[in-house]
Amino acid sequence: MNFEVDFLPVGTGSKGGDAATLRVWDQTGQYVFVIDGGTKDSGKALVSHIQQYYSTSTVNAVISTHPDGDHASGLTEVLENMDVRALVMHKPWDHAENIRHLFENRGLTTLGLQRKAREELEFVHELNKIAARKKVPVIEPFAGDIYLDGMIRVLGPSREHYQNMLPHYRTLPEAAESPTPTLGHILTTAVHAVEEAVEWVAETMEIETLTDEGGHFSAENSSSTVILFTLGTNKILFTGDADIDALMQAAACAASQGIALNDLHLLDVPHHGSKRNVGPTVLNLIKAEKAHISAPPDSPKHPAKKVINALIRRGSKVYTTQGKGVCYPSDGVTRPGWFAVEEMPFNASVEN
Repeated sequence: MNFEVDFLPVGTGSKGGDAATLRVWDQTGQYVFVIDGGTKDSGKALVSHIQQYYSTSTVNAVISTHPDGDHASGLTEVLENMDVRALVMHKPWDHAENIRHLFENRGLTTLGLQRKAREELEFVHELNKIAARKKVPVIEPFAGDIYLDGMIRVLGPSREHYQNMLPHYRTLPEAAESPTPTLGHILTTAVHAVEEAVEWVAETMEIETLTDEGGHFSAENSSSTVILFTLGTNKILFTGDADIDALMQAAACAASQGIALNDLHLLDVPHHGSKRNVGPTVLNLIKAEKAHISAPPDSPKHPAKKVINALIRRGSKVYTTQGKGVCYPSDGVTRPGWFAVEEMPFNASVEN
């Protein structure tokens, strides 16, 4: 079974996003998947990319990992301009009845909550509208779901975790209670937008400063779809913007099915390589030969150097977009017209 994974550059300066494609083929034909679409411009680039390099306008599945605009907005271009066979995404409004009791406003109705979700979560609502108009089936992904004879396995979120996260989406009405802190949900009192001056500390292969404490909590990120592709003997894990807790749950889901995640061929590192989304414990469970980070070309914190070091320390070769497209072919041969990607080096100094 042959495959190639492509990560397209998203954004400029310090603003980035995620846009990826996966093509799988053998003598019987091919499958094409799109995993997140970045911005509108990224979506247009995805359409051109698939038509040029995959010689098709058919996409077997478009996967929206979570509703943030830097991942979801470009997918409208793919849905509008390609023959999409399925849209894989969560539909928050369909969970209104089950989660209404979790909001502080006890007078909130199911219809009111559905309306609010559609209005505020505009990117995924727009995807849903396009899918309905074009009669594209919409599939909600939850842990344990298996498709295409095991080629695709959803490792997270569970339905329970997803519904627990929904009341804490920043655009929805206020939740009655804060989420229970766990390994990955360590809520800090600092405001995420306020950045202190960067302090640098030394690291070696034996000294690691990355911790399991995570950082700023985002329910949208924590409810990201975590999806595993198994292509022959190769496993590829896409993580969206999943946080530590979500990744730990995904690892537990995989273990319950007898699937190891410490022998991945390729890991899509969550949230542009942020130090808030991974820690030593989860990286000891999820290891890959190659680790890809979708990061903007000029960001002071993405990817975090301590994350790069942590991945290298565990045997990964680390690569990043940072303004350029990156292709990972199963045969290791660089695509004509593309350049071999440079491996990220180990850093002697990292952000504190």
